[in-house]
Amino acid sequence: MGYTDIEWKFKRIGKNVQIGKNVYIRYPEETEIGDNVIIDEFCYFTTSLKIGNNVHIAPMCSVIGGKSSLLVMEDFSGFAAGVRVICSSDDFFVGLTGPTIPAELRPNCVPGTIIVKRHGLLGTNSVVHPGVVIAEGAATGSMTLVTKSLEPWMVYKGIPAKPFAQRDSVSIKKMEIEYLTRIGRLK
Repeated sequence: MGYTDIEWKFKRIGKNVQIGKNVYIRYPEETEIGDNVIIDEFCYFTTSLKIGNNVHIAPMCSVIGGKSSLLVMEDFSGFAAGVRVICSSDDFFVGLTGPTIPAELRPNCVPGTIIVKRHGLLGTNSVVHPGVVIAEGAATGSMTLVTKSLEPWMVYKGIPAKPFAQRDSVSIKKMEIEYLTRIGRLK
């Protein structure tokens, strides 16, 4: 299982997975992890997780939102250091707030899903708000605030996120095929 000595009880875990010793996953029984995944030190997760193959989550990342919320990271996606993903949030104008309050007294807190599609990347200290889809190949520069879903193969930056440049999807997909062929996943 890599460089961790913690006995996790994951829903599913693949081969060649490395999880730092100081990683906290509140719901390992609601966590699926594919092959060739690295989750670096000091990451914190309070949602259900579905992590694909060849995914890297750099140090100091956090994903919050509770057990009913979900983060999906498809193959070849990744987070740079300090990324913050907020899968659900309270409405601070109505009702009580916080995870210690019963759901019926938190009327506008709806668990959410954030999806990071294949080759989606979040730059250092980017923040993602609830309900967002990071489209295939979309990426953010550091300190980007993502409040709306991103378009495929575009690089975004700023607060809020604005399109900046196009990524080279052709060469990235070509390298993916070369890699998968090399490791025997494509013939």
